[in-house]
Amino acid sequence: MRFGKDFYSGLVFAVIAGWMISESQKIRRLRFDVLDNAFFPTMAAVLLLIFSAGLIVQALLSKEKSSPFRVKKPVRIVLFLASCIAYVLLMEPAGFLLSSILFALATCLIISWPFKAKTIVYSAIFSVATSYVIWYVFEKLLRLVLP
Repeated sequence: MRFGKDFYSGLVFAVIAGWMISESQKIRRLRFDVLDNAFFPTMAAVLLLIFSAGLIVQALLSKEKSSPFRVKKPVRIVLFLASCIAYVLLMEPAGFLLSSILFALATCLIISWPFKAKTIVYSAIFSVATSYVIWYVFEKLLRLVLP
């Protein structure tokens, strides 16, 4: 039996869900509310684990031949992973707003490759507006501290 995209996707998401569950158990307990601090991350991870298990079972029980896993654009994947790493590394020295703008811009440009001048302008407007709105909602309205 040759495993296809659904099986491997479910397997990857199951591993990510397991990692999320273990990391969410490390969240400090404050006991201010009925629900604990780790409730929502744990709930999201458990749901991800359930859905990924369903995807694996569906792939195993499927009668039709699944297409093999092939990467069509490996350069884009490598660029996206590099931009994710750069985002994490830039977060501390540059702050949330600037690093998020750069990450959103890089992601938009990677997705729309090859891009034109119009795409660059729209991507810049989108990345600035989205990052600013997220920053404003969390920092100013909800008064949460962002990195």
